[in-house]
Amino acid sequence: PAFSVRSSPEIAIVPVASLPTLPTVTRGKTRTPDREIRVTVVNDQQDGAEGVVTLNLPPGWSATPAQQTLKFVRQDESQTVRFAIKPAADTALGAYHVRAIVSSGGRTFDRGFQTIEYPHIRRQHIYHDADVMMKVINVKTAPNLTVGYIVGVGDEVPAAIDQLGVKLELITSDDLAFGDLSRFNAIVTGVRAYERRADLRANNNRLLEYVNEGGTVIVQYNKFEFNEAQYGPYPAQVSDNRVTDELAPVSIIAPGDPVVTFPNEITQSTWKGWVQERGLYFLGERDSRYWDLVTLEDPFQNNKGEKRGALVETAYGKGRWVYVGLGLWRQLPAGTDGAYQLLANLISLGKAPVTRPPASRQRSRR
Repeated sequence: PAFSVRSSPEIAIVPVASLPTLPTVTRGKTRTPDREIRVTVVNDQQDGAEGVVTLNLPPGWSATPAQQTLKFVRQDESQTVRFAIKPAADTALGAYHVRAIVSSGGRTFDRGFQTIEYPHIRRQHIYHDADVMMKVINVKTAPNLTVGYIVGVGDEVPAAIDQLGVKLELITSDDLAFGDLSRFNAIVTGVRAYERRADLRANNNRLLEYVNEGGTVIVQYNKFEFNEAQYGPYPAQVSDNRVTDELAPVSIIAPGDPVVTFPNEITQSTWKGWVQERGLYFLGERDSRYWDLVTLEDPFQNNKGEKRGALVETAYGKGRWVYVGLGLWRQLPAGTDGAYQLLANLISLGKAPVTRPPASRQRSRR
């Protein structure tokens, strides 16, 4: 083909914001925000070329600008253009597709390709549609959130937080060492961050001080490097427990906890549509001041039985510390609705109605 066309991101999330503080439109629907789509076009012709990029949109949606003209002077030249997409005001929940189209010389191109070429095989192209799936989902966050994120390994979670419409800042080494952490409503550590980030390990006590003063820290799964010191507010060890069946039953055992009630009600529908697995490296042996929020039941013959440690919380001083072994890092890039609802609740925890865990849960040790 004359052009290779690629759109990004693969999935874009549009929350249907329903908090009273956010503006609404007619017919009881809620205004949806613009989303940016980027279209990258590579010229595969030997000479220069021109083309016009447009988007095939669902009815009632609009793109700004409506089209963009590209001019290439040589083969393999690449150009990227950006469009702001505005869904229709009455857009219902669901998945919608936006496809990029390049028109040139009376022909249209709407696919990209990757060239595979090695000495031992014939050259071939792997094709993919220049398509973005935009999902309009029912997810809310507390208003006026600022979230700090400590990047981990292969981390795509920051993009998901950003799509929820909250203010996101990536926490630097200087922030960890001497920055003002109180500006954050929540701090999230990325997948295996305690393995990757020496600055996090060195300054972990500052995170605990932040929690003690009323902050919320959310720790995504770590491997056994987490066990080399006490990084949680109380003793805790990461285990090799996991649930590999993405359809495994999940039971909420702390139904009044704000992690499962505010601002989104976590129900059995939250666990539908998950991909590949439920989670891994659950929290194992730990102090009795931690409590479980969910239990899982793995049907796999070699891993049968109830599993705890997938979502664990504790109170420390004025704040909360949460360990998340559930695979949000895998579900969010896949556009799993329930994962966004749970993430929204976690980062909203500091603004949730104040609750204390029942004494029976505080005493239980798993």
